[in-house]
Amino acid sequence: MKLKTLLAQEPFHQMKLIAGEKGLANDITNVTMMDAPDILPYLKPNDLLVTTGYHVKDDPTALIQLIEQMARKSCAALFIKTKRFFGEIPADSLQLANSLHFPIVEIPENWSLGETVNQMLSVILDKRTSELRGAIDTHKLFSSHIMSGKGLNALLANLTDLTGHRAFLCTAYFSPIAGDRALADVLSPFKKWSSEHGSFLSPGSAFTAFSTMAQKEDYTLFPVYTHEKKAALLLLEGPIYPTEHVKLLTIEQAVNVISFELLKEDAVKQFTRRIRNEFFSNFLDDAFSSEEEAVSRAKEFDLPLKQKYICAAGRIDAPEEEWSYYTNQKELDAIYYFFEKELHTMEVPCHLFTKGETLILLLKVPEHIKDTHSFTASFLQTLQSRLSREHGATMSFGISHLCSSLLFVRQGYKEARDAWKTNRLSSGPSSVHFHRTKDVSELLRLLPVKDLTQFYKHTVQQLKLSNLEEEKSLLDTLFVYMESHCHISETAKRLFVHRNTVVYRLEKCEELLGTSLKDPEFSLQIRLALRIKHLMNT
Repeated sequence: MKLKTLLAQEPFHQMKLIAGEKGLANDITNVTMMDAPDILPYLKPNDLLVTTGYHVKDDPTALIQLIEQMARKSCAALFIKTKRFFGEIPADSLQLANSLHFPIVEIPENWSLGETVNQMLSVILDKRTSELRGAIDTHKLFSSHIMSGKGLNALLANLTDLTGHRAFLCTAYFSPIAGDRALADVLSPFKKWSSEHGSFLSPGSAFTAFSTMAQKEDYTLFPVYTHEKKAALLLLEGPIYPTEHVKLLTIEQAVNVISFELLKEDAVKQFTRRIRNEFFSNFLDDAFSSEEEAVSRAKEFDLPLKQKYICAAGRIDAPEEEWSYYTNQKELDAIYYFFEKELHTMEVPCHLFTKGETLILLLKVPEHIKDTHSFTASFLQTLQSRLSREHGATMSFGISHLCSSLLFVRQGYKEARDAWKTNRLSSGPSSVHFHRTKDVSELLRLLPVKDLTQFYKHTVQQLKLSNLEEEKSLLDTLFVYMESHCHISETAKRLFVHRNTVVYRLEKCEELLGTSLKDPEFSLQIRLALRIKHLMNT
């Protein structure tokens, strides 16, 4: 309660303010009655002292010291019964009180100190009771908004009406959640500043007030805590001061209701997420009874059949030996929620799923996009940058080829997963890898060396000669002939021999192998055997 409010109440309007008129706006949080000479150590900010002045009646210097010390401690006022022990307050004391804007109020001679204190406490308690009753009514009002389904926008509009401050709700990263249409423009500079310097919130403070240098506008920020590590933020235009108790109580009730509403919305999202993940996991595992059923289910989740998609499979960049499964899943959930909120601010239509320890982004590719590699890489790198900057985590992705329809997404997921697995050990954090179709040599490397050796020996065993030099020349000629698409002249050119020498050697090979080199099946077998020999030699 402010001093001027107290003096306006019955019966305190009869009292006379004899000094410090400019301090009438001082707040009163406690009333103390004392006449002891060592009173100063017991006084606290916003204390109102009621006294007869007995301990300073014979020492004007002590009164001056009392006024100075109370002003320095930010005490609310001095109520003194002047007529009890001395007639008038010394002029120099009054002059000092005026210069310090420290109020001194004269208590009538016929008032007892006990009665004065009791009446003060009664007025203060009545005021507090009124504030609490108002807070309860406000809580009921805000709760009814939510219970009736009006949502957060209606609640914020009502909060704006009650406080006179335009209100917005955003994530801890200043992405919009609720508020009027100007919200994105208002939050843009805060989002940029936060990404460069960190949180706006003052540690241990109920709210944080700040001003913008460019627009010269004031804002006050209140944290809205839910189960998540990082709070949502309630942003109000204009400064709000700690002394505005009624306004702060109103905002506190709004914050409580908003917190419960966000928890409720999150519970609904968790259920929806589980259903979506179950569908997508069954779709990838081909667990539906028919393609028609899979396509029909997909429509329920806004996944049309005739749509081009790109599948990106991501894993958190964290040493597996240092993270337990629980820790990894918890971090994956946090990243999922972060991406979910960030995707609302991006223009690319994208579906989000999780499967095991993998985060899956299914991008709908617009028809006008021609360079899908640049389109996908730019999109994912933007997400990775925001994740690293605002969440302190990194994630690498594998990316599939363009899927011409929904039914090709199964293969797309395998491609994206394989692209991540193939490159995860050779790349740093926040990497992006596109799937590349394996060539023949890469496919052969996937087979056991024992099987490759056995296949090679079985194919060329007929060419084993007692003359090793002749055997080598036959094998070299056969290899170059196959690599030259069976062109004799090109083979001769590469081997630096005469054309007739090539013809002789090829006829010798056919004689030893007992089959024509032009036979398609045997030609393929020979090509593979020679490619295996090259791999084993390298």
